[in-house]
Amino acid sequence: MGTFSQRMRVLWIALFAIAGSACGGDDNGDESSGLCTINCAGAGGIGGSGAGGGGSGGTAGMSPGGTGGVGGIVVAGQGGASGDAGNGGASGNAGNGGDGGGGAGGTMPAGAGGVGGTIGGDGGTAGTPPTGDGCTPAPSGSFDTMIETGTGPGGNYTIVRPSTLGEGGFMHPPVAWGNGLATSPTEYYALLENVASNGFVVIANPGTGSDPQVVRAGLEWLIEQGGSGEFAGKLAVDCAGTIGYSMGGGAAVGSGAHPAVKAIVSIHGLQDASDKASGPILLTTSDDDDFVTKAMFVQPCYDRSTVQPTVLATHITGNAPSFGGHIEPLGSGGEDAEPAIAWLRYWLYGDQAQRDWFFGADCKVCTAPWADVQRKNHTWD
Repeated sequence: MGTFSQRMRVLWIALFAIAGSACGGDDNGDESSGLCTINCAGAGGIGGSGAGGGGSGGTAGMSPGGTGGVGGIVVAGQGGASGDAGNGGASGNAGNGGDGGGGAGGTMPAGAGGVGGTIGGDGGTAGTPPTGDGCTPAPSGSFDTMIETGTGPGGNYTIVRPSTLGEGGFMHPPVAWGNGLATSPTEYYALLENVASNGFVVIANPGTGSDPQVVRAGLEWLIEQGGSGEFAGKLAVDCAGTIGYSMGGGAAVGSGAHPAVKAIVSIHGLQDASDKASGPILLTTSDDDDFVTKAMFVQPCYDRSTVQPTVLATHITGNAPSFGGHIEPLGSGGEDAEPAIAWLRYWLYGDQAQRDWFFGADCKVCTAPWADVQRKNHTWD
């Protein structure tokens, strides 16, 4: 692993430096230029025109249109002239509906901050936490899987899914995956096939790396397929998940503001807008990751989550911190795979067999090889 690990570390550091150079040392971006570093919590909204609709989680905002910022390493669109925002839902704090653009590097992914003028945001503050009953029935067994490439928006995404869909009337939850920087879906096929074998239809973003807009675009496209074509009537379109690793872990959190999302997993992930999440969040890290460190990236994401049930679990290896500790989840997901799938199954299926992973004083992520578990925004007895 040594030579590969060294090459990957050099490449990732170079790409992080290029992406981060726009903001210098300020992780919150330059407000005057609308640029955001790689550490920033999401991308600017997409500009538009007309009156903004209400957010799903609160009363819509009244912000005028602006110029889109650079979120992560992707350029957001130009903000148009926004109309006044409409009224939002009955719960939550003020939303961002009617916000024309990203401005200062935004704290929400495209769409989640409100598409400027034409539609409202997804709510300013995350809505009522779920109860753990699930949002669609669990499958009775596992599934054979298949991989489709050249699909999704622009024919650029990859789908990993059960080979047979809708058997016995089963409804498959759509799940969006975010790649780590300098990696593509092929580096995660073993993990994604494992996820899909549990009944989930996974859409993985194209290219190398991830940002919330790209992950969300894949999820929205997949949800739309539930109304026509091969996926028609076979997707639990209101019972979605997001999952990702490293840069893609942060993108999973950011795109998790989509109202259909009911479970989020970030594996060794960057910080993003966990306070805007629409579903419960699992954050995993390890004691030997010296690249996306717990203190700089994962802990702040946990701290920022204020509404949704959130768990931060640290895998203890006893190894000296290194870049190798960061890339350990590549391929099969390593030690993170089981709790990640358990989290999706518990919150999406209401699978009570997964409860002992996260609940109780002796939960699986509370005991070796896991430690320093942190849990909040829920009753974890």
